[in-house]
Amino acid sequence: MQKKHICFVVPNYPTQSDPVYTFVRELVCSIAELGYPCSVIAPQSVTKKLLKNKSARPQFWQDFVNEEVWVDVYQPRVLSFSNLKIFGTNLSAHVSQKAVIRVFRKIRPRPDIIYAHFWHSGVTAGLISKMYKIPFFVATGESKIWVESLFPRKTIQKALADISGVICVSTKNLDESIELKLAPRNKMIVIPNAVDPKKFYKMDKREIRSKLGFGQDDFIVSFMGSFDQRKGVLRLAEAVKQVEQTKVIFIGSGNLRPTGEEIVFLGKLPHNQICEYLNCSDVFVLPTLAEGCSNAILEAMACGLPIISSDLSFNDDILTDRWAIRVDSMDVTAIAKAIRSLKNDDIWCKKMAANALEQSQEYHIDIRAKKIVRFINNSINDEKEVQNDNQEIN
Repeated sequence: MQKKHICFVVPNYPTQSDPVYTFVRELVCSIAELGYPCSVIAPQSVTKKLLKNKSARPQFWQDFVNEEVWVDVYQPRVLSFSNLKIFGTNLSAHVSQKAVIRVFRKIRPRPDIIYAHFWHSGVTAGLISKMYKIPFFVATGESKIWVESLFPRKTIQKALADISGVICVSTKNLDESIELKLAPRNKMIVIPNAVDPKKFYKMDKREIRSKLGFGQDDFIVSFMGSFDQRKGVLRLAEAVKQVEQTKVIFIGSGNLRPTGEEIVFLGKLPHNQICEYLNCSDVFVLPTLAEGCSNAILEAMACGLPIISSDLSFNDDILTDRWAIRVDSMDVTAIAKAIRSLKNDDIWCKKMAANALEQSQEYHIDIRAKKIVRFINNSINDEKEVQNDNQEIN
């Protein structure tokens, strides 16, 4: 049986020189490798390009997964207008929506399924679904679902009325989606994010520390994420100062800038170098306040690191006390205490590291892709059965 063509509607898509939304590409490529024709529509803001002095991308290009598999990428250029609204609709969202619909009309052969990343893309997917009578799915992974800040409630309800299924990266996202009445529970499934094990894996710590120039006897904490209040970069910096003889690696960028002699690296890294820096670490700490499902935590686990992170519900699906210490992310003293406890108990630290590495095998990107495709196919088959039953009744 010929596999269906899936069109992904996403906020952005990565390139080698601009590694944004890398987790989106990993899923798309894994599904493409399963034999499904895949295309992507990812509008690009020319306004943002101009402000950042970046050249615009081609409006169409092909992302080659391997010699025999590729993904068609459509990136229509749009203007963005910050938070300007007209009749309750965010103008930037409206312009992007029209661009996506315009591009979709031209794709040949026409896709059989729409897969929208985040609920605001789902509103657009719902409109396309109604136009062409094809099923659509939404993947929700927002740290906080914000679709109602872009579209009026009536617009959202109308667009999502015939949704085929929802892939939630955490139970937290599922509960929030239900609370906002975006879709019924029986059309939802929780499938946490995943990692490409070819990019994130365990290395020899002594060898990689020697290569990068880090001290062999140092206890090193690592952080990866935006340098902002939500991710907790300054809370971690303050906590590390309270733990004697501890160093820290900060991978990322943002408006907040940690300082201190204990910092051995601070800044952005090419995506293909992150694995090495994580492998120089003894523990990964992310005192975040809000997530869907943290890719950074899963990548650190795949590198064999124990985790210190938030005790809030977004971590419930991926962290247990076998490989993680969960704390109040606003409590600097608690963060410092957790770091110190692992630093002072090498046996426990190594045991948690081994457990994290073992558990990370469940978060393999190919496994996730197969689960999502199975859910999509089962949902479509269930819809057909319902339609057939209704026809027999009538």
